[in-house]
Amino acid sequence: MDRTTNGEGRVRDLTLAQIRSLSAGYPDRFGSAFAGERVLTLSEALELMRGRARVLIEYKSDTVTPDQASGIESRTIAEIRRAGMVEETALVSFDRRALLRARDQAPEIPRAHLFLRAAPEEVLEGAREVGCSVVIPEKGMLSEELCQLAREAGLKVATWVVDDVGELRSLMRLGLYGVGTNLPGVLLEALADET
Repeated sequence: MDRTTNGEGRVRDLTLAQIRSLSAGYPDRFGSAFAGERVLTLSEALELMRGRARVLIEYKSDTVTPDQASGIESRTIAEIRRAGMVEETALVSFDRRALLRARDQAPEIPRAHLFLRAAPEEVLEGAREVGCSVVIPEKGMLSEELCQLAREAGLKVATWVVDDVGELRSLMRLGLYGVGTNLPGVLLEALADET
């Protein structure tokens, strides 16, 4: 809670009521511009996004438990289905267990595998194992070789976090499917200026 709210502590140690009482305006980044914003539940966030945008939901590794039947994966998938957003949502994670469970529980929901450090062969192996259509290596991992091998395997390649316009322009040569950014407006404006 310390990073993006005016509260302290770990989410897992707080009740929903405690979390909802905090301002989630990310004061370290935005000052008081978004003071008073509240943390949404997944159900509320999906309702807000339905029909307006595609949604990527990341399973953080520390949320993945040994409980397959009622773990984070099955609860997330249930919310996606309840919201009627199967076709508007993709599930992403570094954690292969989470992606395997998502594949088994909801093969119709696309998956993307995140990587921090891995050889190109490991990326392809991970993608094959979890049956994902997109791989998302950290930008420092990107290479012509990795992108070419991924394309030959029928995979799309995206990356993260690209907040600099010059860096985005440099990466465009790789023909990426997408980039994760904290500044989508800035990057979209820069791309629009080039067309």
